[in-house]
Amino acid sequence: MLLALLLGYCGTAARAERVEDLPKPTDYVNDYAHVLSPQSIGRLDRVCVQLDRPPANAQIAVVTVETLNGADAADYANDLETKWKIGRKGSDRGVLILLAISDHKRRIDVGYGLEGILPDGKLGDIGREMVPDLRANDFDGAVTLAVDELSQVIATDANVTLDENPMPIQPAPARPRPVALIFVLIVMGSFFVLRVVLALFNSVGLGGVPWNTTLSRRSGSDGGSDSGSTSVGAAGAGGGGSDSGFGGFSGGSFGGGGAGGDW
Repeated sequence: MLLALLLGYCGTAARAERVEDLPKPTDYVNDYAHVLSPQSIGRLDRVCVQLDRPPANAQIAVVTVETLNGADAADYANDLETKWKIGRKGSDRGVLILLAISDHKRRIDVGYGLEGILPDGKLGDIGREMVPDLRANDFDGAVTLAVDELSQVIATDANVTLDENPMPIQPAPARPRPVALIFVLIVMGSFFVLRVVLALFNSVGLGGVPWNTTLSRRSGSDGGSDSGSTSVGAAGAGGGGSDSGFGGFSGGSFGGGGAGGDW
């Protein structure tokens, strides 16, 4: 019975990556095999969202699965394209990059609208360029290479310039020098001593009357305070949530061409 349960569980796990079992895409990069780093996914998203705007109007989908479960890579890709409809309806400018990790299979397909600028020969060249990184298990490098080359062809054709790194790395803050640190400590110490002195004046006052009370009487105040200042809240602080820019795939059709192989 234990053996039967184990075989049933393994069968369920194997079916989990069938095309019909894959969930609805939530991003341009769908890393079901968990082989891509968050940093690479973020960079790929920033490139893909720029392509998914006029005048380029192209959608790239990156999909990694653990296994094709015996399916042919081209058939698997075709079924996935039919299910997700990558690209915009009418223009059919979609690209699918598919990796099956345990099977060592790769595939790049394009929609009808990109066949003219990304023929099978070009897709085959890009796929073969991915092989050294794939064999080294550098999936970040392989996918980034493919997306970069595909996006440059699409951007050049659309006469647009891509900003591939819109979030530059900030330099590390410089360490404070000893002289500057000593100066800061002196200023902080002086501020502390000044506060102690003011507190003593406030408690002793002038002629036995607390200092702040003396000042209030001299100014004709009845003890109430009116600073005249306006409290400034964090207006607008909660209205800037992040957005990867992915709005879903839009009804594109494939069949324009493709190329794949092993690694």
